[in-house]
Amino acid sequence: MSSSSSGSDRDPHRWVVFTVICLIYFLVYFHRVSTSVIVPDLLAAFNTNATALGLMSSMYFYIYALNQPVVGYLADRIGPRRVIAYWSMTAALGCFIFGMAPSIGWASTGRALIGFGVGGVYVPTVKALSQWFREKEFATMVGLLMSVGNFGAVIATTPLAWAAGTWGWRPTFFIIGGVTLAMAVLMLTVTHDSTQQTLPGPQGDASGAPSPGLARNTLTILNSLQFWLVAAIFFGFYGTAVTLQGLWATPFLVAVLNIDRILASQLNMLIPIGVIIGAPFFGWLPDRFSLNKARILTVISAVYTLCWLAILVVFERLGIVGFAAIFGVLGFVVGGFISTIWGIIRENTPSERLGLTSGILNPAPFLGVAAFQVLTGNIIDRAGQVGEHYPLPGFKSAFHVCLVGAAICLLLSLLIKAKPADAN
Repeated sequence: MSSSSSGSDRDPHRWVVFTVICLIYFLVYFHRVSTSVIVPDLLAAFNTNATALGLMSSMYFYIYALNQPVVGYLADRIGPRRVIAYWSMTAALGCFIFGMAPSIGWASTGRALIGFGVGGVYVPTVKALSQWFREKEFATMVGLLMSVGNFGAVIATTPLAWAAGTWGWRPTFFIIGGVTLAMAVLMLTVTHDSTQQTLPGPQGDASGAPSPGLARNTLTILNSLQFWLVAAIFFGFYGTAVTLQGLWATPFLVAVLNIDRILASQLNMLIPIGVIIGAPFFGWLPDRFSLNKARILTVISAVYTLCWLAILVVFERLGIVGFAAIFGVLGFVVGGFISTIWGIIRENTPSERLGLTSGILNPAPFLGVAAFQVLTGNIIDRAGQVGEHYPLPGFKSAFHVCLVGAAICLLLSLLIKAKPADAN
């Protein structure tokens, strides 16, 4: 593999682009999990139940998922910069609608617009990173991006709970909308797209040769068994992880440990902290020691499944310290999963199809979150509500579904193929 030292991979502007994208991606993750710590506020404000709340929260993921092929195509057509900026403006509008929502229906509309808007960030970012950074740097840069994003998820736990308690959840979301709008303007005014094609990748080049065409490339992607294996693993792994972190972790901890919401949100915060550490670590590890990413994915999936098993089997004996340890480990392997699976995708996808592949694949994890949030919400509702809280039997039944999902992902990971380590 070769690249010119005078190309995009050596242009210092790549760090400006990466920095601004990180600031926006911080907000993407903030929005993704922001409903968890304000569940009691939303239940009270809209006089609703867990099923309706799960459906409202899942609107982010449904719309986000359906949006991905479109933004992948547009990132190739008009460039990542404009897609990220225009879609972020839509997310800001969604924040304002969510903050003003008089009913759960309007809140769902705001949540859907937020999902649509932030759905225009990651796939164009994959395109931008492939243009500005070399393939050997790609997994590391994705890991760093995930760390910044999950710092947003950290802010969406205890700090958001504090802000909602101090100012109210509605004014808090007005502020968030204003910040999101400012970041969109920053993207438009201080960055530019790379003038080069995607830097060299497997079976592709940087010559700018015409691609075989959208329809043919799409069929090639959809006819790949490996694509569907990766999509299924993404669906189950990410779907269960964000359902826990983004919706049920805080109320579950309140119920099982009999603690207040702030302390529960602090424990939940250990998941994104774990991701912040795990994502760059597993981005760096395979390249540093020439390890097989597919086998790393299997190990990660095994540890993840064990975390769910521990939550279900010994939760009554864990206590605060035990849950802190499990949530930290769970976050660490979730971060590793994201870096590793995108590294596998990057090194096994021809450069000319990377944007399109990312756009077609990226709905899978978010459809997974949407499906698991609605399913677990329905299961928890069936157990009934005691005052402001849901009882433990409901959470246990719901989390059994998540354990099964994690175990299936572990089995499927054994079938994933990665490029041999010495092929780098």
